[in-house]
Amino acid sequence: MANVANKYAKALFDVAIDKDRLDLMYDELSEVSEATKNYGEDLRAIDSNPNQPASERRKFVGIVFGDANYYLKNMLMILANNRHLVLINSIFKEFKSLYNEYHNEDSAIVESVYQLSDEELDRIKDLILKQTNLSQVHITTKINPELIGGFRVKVGTTVLDGSVKKDLEQIERKFRRVN
Repeated sequence: MANVANKYAKALFDVAIDKDRLDLMYDELSEVSEATKNYGEDLRAIDSNPNQPASERRKFVGIVFGDANYYLKNMLMILANNRHLVLINSIFKEFKSLYNEYHNEDSAIVESVYQLSDEELDRIKDLILKQTNLSQVHITTKINPELIGGFRVKVGTTVLDGSVKKDLEQIERKFRRVN
């Protein structure tokens, strides 16, 4: 289904670019995704209910998402017709990826043993920007006591690991090779 979500996201992204509404589309799709993120099973039930005709699913979309812009609402209607409402969050994830790529931005997860100061986060952000050639990075922090010390950064599929745990694991591997 990820491939299907990607196709919807790409189509919506292309329309948003074409109609010069990319930021609006991002904001509204983000709101829709946030509003539905805890209702995956409910959306799946709506999609899979054989007794619920497409007209009822479209009516549901009209009531719940009636304030969405024309293009987003149209896509939601198509999702309702095709029994793909459950894909809303996956579509947003794919759309966000396209949006970030378009703006040369990405999100990063920074793990550390303790809450990092703003100054430390700024230095890590600068490091990420230099390592990735991104123009902007959006950082989310996560406390991970297993790291022992240092930090670990994940940007997309790239992991920058400056943790004490990683250092200890490398030392352990070296000792195993010697023995």
